[in-house]
Amino acid sequence: MRPGCGFNKIRKGCFMKGIVFFSLALFCIIAQPVFADVIGGGDEEVRAVAEPILDTILEGFKNNDYVKYSTHLDQTLKEAVSEAKFAQTDSQIESSIGEYVSREYFGFLDQGQMTVVLWKGDFDNTEDDILIKLVISKRDGEYLVTGLWFQ
Repeated sequence: MRPGCGFNKIRKGCFMKGIVFFSLALFCIIAQPVFADVIGGGDEEVRAVAEPILDTILEGFKNNDYVKYSTHLDQTLKEAVSEAKFAQTDSQIESSIGEYVSREYFGFLDQGQMTVVLWKGDFDNTEDDILIKLVISKRDGEYLVTGLWFQ
C-alpha cells in the first residue's frame, strides 16, 4: 500500500491536497445543458473526442495559458472560471500534485445529456493516483466541457 492521506496520518501534503480538491470542487461547476447530447456509443468515438480536448486543457495548465485551457469550455464554465481563478487553481494544483506526467484511459459514463470520461493520471509531486474526470456534452455539433476534476 502506498503512503497516502489516511484517517490516522497527518502530513503537510494531505492538508494541501484537501485545500486543492476543495478549490477544484468550487472551480469545476457542472452546468446542466438544456439542448445537449452525449458524445457517442463506444470507447473509440469517446476517446477520439475527449483525448484532444484533455490534451488542450493540460497544455493550458502546463503553460499557464488561459486561452488554450478554456478553448473547449462551455460559456457557463468560462464565466465561473475567470483568468484570475484559473491562475490561482493552476498554482494550487502545481504545488499540491505537481505537473502532469501521463494518464491511462479508464472509460466513460453517459449521464443524462453528458458524457463523463475518466482517466488515471500520474503527476510528478505525488505517488497517489489522481482521477481525472472530464464532463463533455455535444451542443449544435460542438463538443464542450461542462466539468473537470482532479481527485
